Formats: sequence, structure tokens, C-alpha cells
Amino acid sequence: MTAVEQSTGRVVNRMTHINRSAGDLLNKLEAVRLICQESGCAQRYLTHDALNGLAQVVARIDDARGTREHTDRFNAFLHRVQDQDLTLGVAMTDGKGDRSLRPHEQPNLDSYVRIVERNAVENGRRGIRISGAKAIVTGAPYMHELLVMPCRNMGAEDADFAVCCTVPIDAPGMTIVARPAGRPGEAEHGAPLFSRKYGQSTGVCLFDRVFVPMEDVFYAGEWEHSHHLTYSYATHHRQTCIGARAGFGDLLIGAGALTCEANGFDPGKESHLREQMVELIKITEG
Repeated sequence: MTAVEQSTGRVVNRMTHINRSAGDLLNKLEAVRLICQESGCAQRYLTHDALNGLAQVVARIDDARGTREHTDRFNAFLHRVQDQDLTLGVAMTDGKGDRSLRPHEQPNLDSYVRIVERNAVENGRRGIRISGAKAIVTGAPYMHELLVMPCRNMGAEDADFAVCCTVPIDAPGMTIVARPAGRPGEAEHGAPLFSRKYGQSTGVCLFDRVFVPMEDVFYAGEWEHSHHLTYSYATHHRQTCIGARAGFGDLLIGAGALTCEANGFDPGKESHLREQMVELIKITEG
């Protein structure tokens, strides 16, 4: 559950760690599986996957420009997240509006989060202001901060929409509209109730000229790198979900075994129960 951060030598929560080896990736899977065995969903793996995807992109931008600016800014943020053990929400999916149109072509430009002011100053700090809507942000109401990231590739005309930054959830100008996770029309709690201790919420995040200081802006306008961030994050997340689904499968297998026991059945003696349990075990261990 912990790792040594290479850039500082400090022991950190593995869910805030930047992977450096195949061993890190395997240990991350085991950590995620353990969390999901307890809670059903390891919310914090979103923090991990976003940080790792973003680390790749800021390095890519600096490599293209021959600078260190983006990497240094990201590292300062990373160390703050690690030192304070923060949990970050991933505000990636935009409202999108008319999906046949690119971001700059939308009748309602707030369908996508965009930069509305580039040289903003607030309380003596220089930064940008952003507006727009991010949808289905997992855990939005109870995160420390939201990582705002683009959800698609961009063209030169979409430069204002190519923005990546971190925003505290209580930032002035931001509204979170939340409900329990799950599909409309499902049970009262929005999703199957596995636990009175653990639940999950999702939210739509509405940004209305939210000020973001430059130290919290990882890039603003570098449209040619947006597809790489989206792809990198998704790739880390797909690998992480191997551990998540296995952990959730362990939870279901245990719940199934307890249900059999409570009803007086022995899966070892009832072939139809045993075969289904074995199939679940094969899936989780596969």
C-alpha cells in the first residue's frame, strides 16, 4: 500500500505514486485489489491513474519545447498531493453538447470546459479563468480537488478547450450537482447496497469563471498534446481495473459463500452452486 517516491525518497501512499517499473505496476494491482475487497470500489485509483497520465504528458510537452516548466510545476503539485495524502477527482468527461461538432463549434460553448480569460489576476496571483461543464465526475462531492483534463483530441481552433489544471472543490464559481452513483430508476440508493459503510456518488461540475492560479495549471492551450493525455490516462486506468474487478469479484464470491451458508447450503456438495462459484474464481484469478 506504500511506495518510495523516486524524486524525493519519501514513503508515500501507492495511490499517489508515479510508477517507475513493472514491479510498481504489479504492486499497484495488488493494492487496488485489496482496497476493492474491502470497499467494492477503490476510488483513489483514479487519483493514481490521472497523476501517472499527467506525468507523461508534462514530460512530453517539455521535451517538445526544451523546457522544464511543466514538469517542475507538476512535480510541485505531486509532492503536495503526496505530503497531504490528497484524493483527487477526475473531471475529464465534458458535457459535449452536439457530438457531431468540435468543441469550438458548439452553439453552447459551455458544453466543454474552456479558458475564458488567460491573464487573470486575483489576490495578487496570476492565472486563468475557466468555464464549462464536466459530467459524471466520480466522487465529486467528497474529493479534495478535481483534476480538470480534456476528454478528446483537439485541433488548433480548440486551443481554449485544451486545458489541464487542478481546482479545489470549494473554489468560488464552481457548483457540483451530485447524486448517489448508479443509473436513473434503480433502487433508492442509486446502486445495489453492499454496505452501510461504503457508498459512492457522482456529480456534474459546473465552472463559472473559476480562477486557477498558474501554479495549478499544467497546460493551457497546448492542443496537440490533449489526445496523448486522454490516451495515457485511459491506458493506466484499464490496467488498474484488472485489480479492481478482481477485488470486487472477491467481494461477490465471499458474499455468495455467506449467502449459501445462511440458507443452509454447502457449495461443496451442491454442484450447481459450486460450478458458479468456481466460474467466478476463474474470472477473478484469470
